Amino acid sequence: MNDMAMNGSLTVNGSSYRIIRLLGKGKGGYSYLTERDGQRVVVKQIHHEPCDYYAFGNKIEAELRDYERLQKAGIRIPKMQAVDRDAERIVKDYIEGPTVMELVQSAVSVEPYLPQVRDMAAKAMAAGLNIDYYPTNFVVYDGLLWYVDYECNDYSEQWDFEHWGIQYWLPKVSFRSYRDEDYEAVCDFLIELNQKDRTHINWNWARFEWMMEHPEFDKSAASSIGLWRSEGKVVGAAIYDMYFGEAFCAVLPEHEALYSEILDYAFRELKDDTGLGIAICDESRGEIEAAEAVGFTPDEQSETVLRLGLDELCRTPLPEGYVFAELDPAERPEDFQWILWQGFDHGTDHEEFKRKDPIIPQCRPHLNKCLSLAIALPDGNMVAYCCVWYRMDTDYAYVEPVCTVPAHREKGLASTLLSEALTRAKALGAREAYVISDLPFYEKLGFEKAQHFTFYRKSGYILADKSEKDA
Repeated sequence: MNDMAMNGSLTVNGSSYRIIRLLGKGKGGYSYLTERDGQRVVVKQIHHEPCDYYAFGNKIEAELRDYERLQKAGIRIPKMQAVDRDAERIVKDYIEGPTVMELVQSAVSVEPYLPQVRDMAAKAMAAGLNIDYYPTNFVVYDGLLWYVDYECNDYSEQWDFEHWGIQYWLPKVSFRSYRDEDYEAVCDFLIELNQKDRTHINWNWARFEWMMEHPEFDKSAASSIGLWRSEGKVVGAAIYDMYFGEAFCAVLPEHEALYSEILDYAFRELKDDTGLGIAICDESRGEIEAAEAVGFTPDEQSETVLRLGLDELCRTPLPEGYVFAELDPAERPEDFQWILWQGFDHGTDHEEFKRKDPIIPQCRPHLNKCLSLAIALPDGNMVAYCCVWYRMDTDYAYVEPVCTVPAHREKGLASTLLSEALTRAKALGAREAYVISDLPFYEKLGFEKAQHFTFYRKSGYILADKSEKDA
């Protein structure tokens, strides 16, 4: 083989092909970029070096058989131009472009090509085949992905794309505990997650932002949040919900192989003395199977996410004697906490409120003041509050919270307030709104069920300290 390369040409059925360079060596042979009559083609020279983990049989016949199987399966492959059985050489079209391996090594995202390789994988599986998903075997030309090898084998789940090949396509993923500087990266992760799949809309950037500044959120344990990162961005997360014992676990679709690892981490690090519960969308069959495989079982707890298309929004008039007022929790923390104290039925005694609820400005970086609305009396006393969350890089608004003080209920204030806030969000670009609730109040406004989430739980315990463990 080296002699042929040194001579600078390869002969196929009596025709000479000038070698330009070696493209690569695989289990079955050496592939050369060559030129003949002004046309660049690939000449593959079969070799017979031993391979401990693979058996070819007659290699040239295997190439011809596999070429035919791939064509029938509909896999995009270069055309075979000639075969020289005696010399064990094959000529095929040259697909000019970078290999997926070259893109990965250059830190260029191959995410745009994942749907194409998954389509190839689906066609291969339908034909009872696996192709060799190692990224040197794929070339990108004019936005299309080509499988440039002819090798294929009988289908085995162990060697399909999701269980084997994907690990070579994606940059290495690293784990680290949450730090304060990861805040924006987590928000970006949740936005991307819900852009691709609304089965995680129960956890979105706004819920995370609301929770992180909530007085009941245990910030001292924030470093227990687990993040999986790749190419500088978060691709998976395990986040406890206010306290240990309930958690959110998710991963971007192209990294779904990490989900079991994330579940394991969440159970080890985020459980309380009863174990851990996670809410999984009833439509997420893969996540349900992964959770059940490691001991999580469904229980009676659930949550419902309602959706409203904002083109269907009906605006209701503000009752006479009331006015709208914007309320910023950072600038007016006492007014903000006082309206929530009353609205969520903690009482109407202002002195008790000041004793039990320390006034703490709540600074949420993406809160839009014009969507943090109250209804007030002419004297400025606030009697209802609603916050709608919206960012320009999303297409949805999120509602959290809505409340009215007891003395002003049954007057339509909450529905008027919410319709006003959603109208403003729509004007900014929101096309739909979500809320985690199953209250008839939202249904009367036109919200409809979007997703249902069942809690899956796994029991466990945590020892209080080392002395208890030693005892």
